[in-house]
Amino acid sequence: MKFNIPAIGQFTFLLILNISNALFQLAVIPLLIHNTDNSLVGAYFLALSFGVLACIFINFGTGQTAVIEVRQAIENKLAYNQIAANIISLRFWALLLALLVCSVLPFIVKNGWLYLCVIPLLFSELINPQYFLIATYNVKQYSVLNTLMRILIFIGIYIFRANDHIVAIALTMSGFGVLLLHLKYINQAFFIRNIFSLWPSFSKIKNLIKAQALVLGNGLTVHLQQSLFLFALPNFVSPIFLSAYGLIDKLVSSGRMLVNAYSAAVMPHAAGTYQQGMENWERLKKQQNKILTLLCLLAAAVLYFFPDQILSILLWGKKAVNPDFFNQATILLKLIAPVPLLIALNVLNVTELILEKEYLAYFIAGLLVLLVAFLFVAFMYLGLPIQVAGYYPIFIEGSCLLIYFLILKGLRNAKN
Repeated sequence: MKFNIPAIGQFTFLLILNISNALFQLAVIPLLIHNTDNSLVGAYFLALSFGVLACIFINFGTGQTAVIEVRQAIENKLAYNQIAANIISLRFWALLLALLVCSVLPFIVKNGWLYLCVIPLLFSELINPQYFLIATYNVKQYSVLNTLMRILIFIGIYIFRANDHIVAIALTMSGFGVLLLHLKYINQAFFIRNIFSLWPSFSKIKNLIKAQALVLGNGLTVHLQQSLFLFALPNFVSPIFLSAYGLIDKLVSSGRMLVNAYSAAVMPHAAGTYQQGMENWERLKKQQNKILTLLCLLAAAVLYFFPDQILSILLWGKKAVNPDFFNQATILLKLIAPVPLLIALNVLNVTELILEKEYLAYFIAGLLVLLVAFLFVAFMYLGLPIQVAGYYPIFIEGSCLLIYFLILKGLRNAKN
C-alpha cells in the first residue's frame, strides 16, 4: 500500500480535532446529568441538534465542494480569492435566515429560549476556515488550538455546574469558544480586507445557490435523518428515555465525526487518484474500506460486550446516575454497536458522488434516506412499541448504505 505523507499528517490532526470535539460533547453530558433534571438534559440535546442543523444550512455545502475547488486553484490567487468571496457571501445570507428561525423558536417550542444560546455557534459557522485549512494541509495549528479551547470551555462549564442555568451556560460558552477560534483565521481564509471588492452580485449569488443547493440539501437530509427522530421523540417517550437516547445519539455523532475526519483527510488525495482513472480509484477505495472495516468491527465489539463499563466511564460512575436512565442507555448502546461500521462503509460512496459531481444523485439519495426516516417516525406515531425506537440508528444507517450503493451502481451501469 502506498502512503501519502501529507494525507497521513492531515488525518492525524483531523482525527485529533474530531476526537477533541467528540470528547468535549461527551464530557459535558455527565456534568448536566449530575447537576440538572432529565427534562432539561433532553432540551439540551434538542437545542444542540438544532444548532448543528443550522450550521449545516449556514455552511451551504461549502465545507465539501470548496475543499476540491481550493485544491484545484491553489496556484491561482485570484481564483482562490473569488472562491473565498463566494463562500462567505453564501454563508452570510444563510446566517440571516437561520437567525430569523432562531428568534421565532422561543415562542413556539418548550424551553425554546435555549435555542437563542446557540447563536454564537451560528456566527462561528459564517467564518469557519476548515475548508481552506484542509485543502492546504494546514490543520495542525487549528487542531491544537481547538483542543486547548475545548479544555478551557469545559473548565468554565465545570465552574458553573451548580448554576440553575447550567444548560444555557454550556450551550453559550461552547458557541463562543468556536467563534473566537474561527476569528483567528478570518484573514487567512477570507482575506477579510479585500472581501467586498470580489463580493458576488445578487444574480451571481442566485447561481451559486443553485449550484450548491443539491449539496446543501443532502447535508441537511443527512443530519435530519438523525435529528428528525430526536425532535419527534418527546411526543411519545419519557424524559428519561429522551435523555438516554440523546446520549446515544451523541455517541453516534462522535463516531460519524471520526469517520468524516478520515474522509476529509483523504479527500485531496482521493481527488488526485480519481483523476488517474476508475481502476486506481477502486483500488484506493478497497484499501480504505478494509482499514475502516477493521477499526469499526473493533469498536462494535467494545460497544456490544462492554456497555456498562463504557457508560460508567462516560458518566463518571453510575452511583449518582438515575438507575432507569443508566439501564435504558445500556440497552440502547448495545443496539448501536454495528452503526459505526455502516457509516464507515458508506463514506467513500459519498466521496465518489462528490468527485463525480453527481450532485443531483447525491441529493436524491439524501431525500430517499429522509423519506425512510419520515416513515419510521410515522409508524412510531401509529403505535409501534417504544422499544423499537432503539433500533432506529441501525435501521437508518443500513438504509443509507443500501440507497447509496444502489444509486452508485445505477450510475456506473448507465455509463457503461
